[in-house]
Amino acid sequence: MKDKYDCIVVGAGPAGSMAAWVLAKNKHKVLLLEKHKEVGLPLCCAEAVSFRGLSICEQVNPAWIRSKIEKIALCPPSGKELKVSYSSAGLVLDRKIFDRDLALRAESSGAELKVNAQAVGLINNNRGEICGIRMKKDGRESEYQTKIVIAADGIESMVGRWAGIDNALKLEGVDSAYQYLLKADPLDQECIEFHLGTKIAPGGYAWVFPKGKGLANVGLAITPSLGNNIKAKELLDFFVMKRFKNFSVVEWMTGGVPAFSRRSQLVKGNILLTGDAARLVDSLSGAGIANALLSGKIAGQVASEYLVNGGNSPDFLKKYEEEFLKIKGRELRFYSYCRKIYLKMRDEDFEEVIQFLKEYLKDEDSTRLTPIQTLKAILRSNPKLLLLLRHLVW
Repeated sequence: MKDKYDCIVVGAGPAGSMAAWVLAKNKHKVLLLEKHKEVGLPLCCAEAVSFRGLSICEQVNPAWIRSKIEKIALCPPSGKELKVSYSSAGLVLDRKIFDRDLALRAESSGAELKVNAQAVGLINNNRGEICGIRMKKDGRESEYQTKIVIAADGIESMVGRWAGIDNALKLEGVDSAYQYLLKADPLDQECIEFHLGTKIAPGGYAWVFPKGKGLANVGLAITPSLGNNIKAKELLDFFVMKRFKNFSVVEWMTGGVPAFSRRSQLVKGNILLTGDAARLVDSLSGAGIANALLSGKIAGQVASEYLVNGGNSPDFLKKYEEEFLKIKGRELRFYSYCRKIYLKMRDEDFEEVIQFLKEYLKDEDSTRLTPIQTLKAILRSNPKLLLLLRHLVW
């Protein structure tokens, strides 16, 4: 094999770059592979993240931030929106700058970064253990030896499949999304919007996330099994025409959004799956940046511990899955439970929920409420929503 590394990280998105940075600053020899020609491109993300989620980066560059969110608008099918002032609700990032900076930070700490370099297979030793990666760059294949592989290769995660991990997504476990970057009017640059309804976005929602200077990410995600063969782009075009008086399309993107699976496997031998590759996404909102950062950070820390004092047993690496799920498992399972309800909701259910929230938030400080607290209050207020689960088998 050409070179030896302590760890090879496949994918230079937030999860991969975070893992590579943690390992590199702990003086391990790390190779970070990115299959695209540029880190951060092509973009496939709505770019919103919570303050708490971004704090996982430890060092925040103001250049990453396009807008600060101070209000949230929830819009049911009737159009009678609920707008809530929520100081420091979150941020809309510039992922092109954000992803690039995270990768460069890993590189400046000692990781070796290769772009336009695609992992094309795993290498086994004579005992059947994973000992390396085959990589293709500029039409030529190379082989690299490693003690650990961290898969941060997104929703398609070929590394997981090569390792024999069953990460296949069922039809109801992935949403189809389409998004425009719009120059649009009218637009409140401090407010993010969520538009709900079975005709607007069956199984999903439409969003408006401002990015400053009159720009916004405007997108829509649907659950294909509920869409009666209609495409997300068709619904988004209709939504944009209805929502904005004036607009022009600057960019467009499309992609899939995985839902968290209770059967997701994060570790197999010396292979660690992170971010979207491990399906670590909020199943209700589709948010994944914070979970990607956290999973990458913990994977890097555990991998570093293993390299220093973990001995020869890959079982030590299971600590990564245990540590991540101890922090996030309960939350992800709850959102998965809520998604099952959400997929059964009718337009009148959305109207009832918004009406409840209008009353509920009168007496509550929204800045002190967590999403989980709010969702639990909704379920307690409307037992009918729980009955939507009666035909489901858990």
